[in-house]
Amino acid sequence: MSVIKKILLTTDLSQAAVNATDFAVFFANKTGADLHLLYCYKPKYEEHIAKKIAELDAEQHIYGEITDYKHAAAFLLKRYTADLRMKVKTSLHEHIVEGSFQDIVFEFIEQKNIDLVVMASQGINSIEDRIFGSNALKILRSSASPVLIVPHNYSTVGVNDILYPTAINNKDKAIEHYLAGFAEMFEAQLTLLHIDDGRHVINAKDIVNFKRKALNFQYANVISEIEPNISVADGINEYIENHKIDLLCITSHTTTFIDRFLKRSTVKSTLSKITIPVLGFNETCLEVIEKKMAKMK
Repeated sequence: MSVIKKILLTTDLSQAAVNATDFAVFFANKTGADLHLLYCYKPKYEEHIAKKIAELDAEQHIYGEITDYKHAAAFLLKRYTADLRMKVKTSLHEHIVEGSFQDIVFEFIEQKNIDLVVMASQGINSIEDRIFGSNALKILRSSASPVLIVPHNYSTVGVNDILYPTAINNKDKAIEHYLAGFAEMFEAQLTLLHIDDGRHVINAKDIVNFKRKALNFQYANVISEIEPNISVADGINEYIENHKIDLLCITSHTTTFIDRFLKRSTVKSTLSKITIPVLGFNETCLEVIEKKMAKMK
């Protein structure tokens, strides 16, 4: 049974959002989830909307001199979704809401019981923003649902090899079983990876137990690996590159080494190299997942 029943795709109707849209459609068709397309409107975006209307050539005469920008934005959204309806095999719902982007997204997640948020990276600012735009990072850190962030220049749509970096003694079985079920939906391989940076002594029992983790899942295509590297960030990046990983999953446990990965200083050095989609879970999200997994037992 799929744990993903409703997907929220945020968009600004820009070219940078196209790859995230393709991923959201792929996920919806693969999981059977309803797809909700959300455009957050603000009056300060009027210049952008007017430019988009002007690009419509034949259709622009419908408006003449634009006075109702929210109505014009709704028109653009409908035009944007017209092509999507040919691709989406499940239900597609479009929403245009005026207000603060982050507040609207959080409210939407709660009201619609969203199971997955899909966002594009910004693609316009610093290296950090190019992979994790400021909005995306804030949503990731506070969302009650997992957040999938797709780099604006990542054009491959598919999930075949999933990487989950974790502590060797991580006791959070719920997220691991969630990811195993997630991998099974896509018939992908899930790798549980521990980067040994030498900061903590690892005994033989820990190594054996970690290696045996792969035997604890009903899904057979799960492996566990231990890689030495003095830098957690570099170790993750090197593994991604050497093993052709196409989806990185991260959690923000404050009690595990991976929290260093989410701190701003490490994010900047790590994400400057990562060019694949990232599926993120914060602590609130992990608590929600734990409850969902308990109900499914």
